Amino acid sequence: MEDSKFNNDQVQEVSNVLQDYMRENCIEKMSADECADILLSKGVLEQVPPQPGFNFRQMLRDGRDGKINMVDGAHQFENSRWVIRYKKA
Repeated sequence: MEDSKFNNDQVQEVSNVLQDYMRENCIEKMSADECADILLSKGVLEQVPPQPGFNFRQMLRDGRDGKINMVDGAHQFENSRWVIRYKKA
């Protein structure tokens, strides 16, 4: 199995940034593209072509596939749409 280009420390940083953002702004859930925009604006995870949010969605897929830890609150629906939910402490 191929390794992820991400590591668990990066996953934890992404999780912390997104969960903090959702808590501070009273947001219950966000799409992967919305999360990718937040991460880009905070300089946490860059976006690369072909689509905005490609790196973030790759991180989500790698977590789903067991290559790295899963981003906190991430869930993939059957139609392959990712949703990241705020996890109340």
